Amino acid sequence: MVRLLTSCLLVALVTVSVSQAQDMPIQLDVDHASFAYDESASMVEMYMAFEARTLPFLAVDGHFAASLPVDVTIQRSTEALLPGSPAEAVWSDSLDLSFVIADTTGLQEGQQFVHQVRAAVPPGEYELQINLPASATRPQLMLRRDVIVPDFSDSDLVELSDITLASELRRATSREEAFFKNGLVVKPNANQLYGAGLSQLFFYAEAYNLDRLAAQSDEYTLLAYIAQANVPQPIDGLQRRTQRPLRSPDVLVGNFNLATLPSGSYFLRVALLNADNESVVERSRKFFVYNPHIQQVVRQSLEADFETSQYATMEVEDVDKMMEHIQSIATDNERSRMRGIKDLEERRRFLMNFWQTRDPNPNSPLNEFQDEFYQRLQYANDRYTTTFDEGWETDRGRALLKYGTPTNVEPHLFDRGFRPYEIWQYNNIPGEGQAVFIFADRDGYGFFELLHSTVSGERKLVNWQQEIRDT
Repeated sequence: MVRLLTSCLLVALVTVSVSQAQDMPIQLDVDHASFAYDESASMVEMYMAFEARTLPFLAVDGHFAASLPVDVTIQRSTEALLPGSPAEAVWSDSLDLSFVIADTTGLQEGQQFVHQVRAAVPPGEYELQINLPASATRPQLMLRRDVIVPDFSDSDLVELSDITLASELRRATSREEAFFKNGLVVKPNANQLYGAGLSQLFFYAEAYNLDRLAAQSDEYTLLAYIAQANVPQPIDGLQRRTQRPLRSPDVLVGNFNLATLPSGSYFLRVALLNADNESVVERSRKFFVYNPHIQQVVRQSLEADFETSQYATMEVEDVDKMMEHIQSIATDNERSRMRGIKDLEERRRFLMNFWQTRDPNPNSPLNEFQDEFYQRLQYANDRYTTTFDEGWETDRGRALLKYGTPTNVEPHLFDRGFRPYEIWQYNNIPGEGQAVFIFADRDGYGFFELLHSTVSGERKLVNWQQEIRDT
């Protein structure tokens, strides 16, 4: 542990020589989480992890110090702005961070300084900007992240905060400890990377308005589990169910040992269940595991049943169609493999394994995941089919298949001065949290295209309102 020169909450674990650090660009990871604050604002926590070996340490009076100015801004990202107009900043701060160590000989690769700041802002869609101004030896570093700040003010709904992924979580001995929160020390893991050297994943969240469940029981169930990306069921041995008394707010914490997981992408999923074992609210976080010494186990279960399955006799046309259907929910690795499979039987086996991997209850005769997927596909065909495309091929159909049914659809089909558009809102998309999609019929022919989404990898159009004005 190192001694810090500022009142900021900093933890330092550092890595290489001063001369090497001077030549490296600063490496910075950023994460965030939102929590309830008051009726008009939510509390946003912003986590910054500086890779110590990239910081500019200088010898000062028998020790080594690194000073770092950092500008942090939260600004609106969906304002209807004219091109070139500045976005509105709702909160900003300029930090003068300082880190001190005894010497640089013990610096190790991957060790970090972690810093946390908090800001109360109204619920909405924002852009978080982290700016490290240029110095004599380094260029400017600017990082941007889209941030959805949920509204936790509705006392009629059971709510769950965002999830903080942490590298350390324990009871605090003093309120003055770094990363103190509700009697705990919660050190965030801003790069969401676990595995070799950091096998324990810790998490922190808060539940609100649990008294709304009191009519059924005086307890509820906290369900937390680890799942592979795009796979709904928990990984064996990585699931926790805990009965908890109704109290609001309730602090939720837990941990999982990831030492045996192969390298890859995963989700931590957290759900609150009522007395009927029904999910009331859910949140999830994507994270990454790097365990180079663990080999991926190829799933072989039920392979012997292929010959008697429906897949063994599927016609070429049906195989081709199903391959097209699953594009939106397949992982990157699965899509890559699909492009390389030419043999008909191998493609049939691929489809069988694809759905079996996602079957939440393999012991039942029905694959609930597959059944729900095709119900959504039929719904998309019934609602969104156009002259040129089946409903599942349209932007709205693809979003429905990939992300499920939106929590709320806000139609704006006859707003004066605007072309028809829809706002889709999701309370929780795995790995994304709350999300928004904007679909618009810009040409007036009933073809709704995706203009803007807060989901990573989807189209983003900051001034989407300008695009749909009927001028």
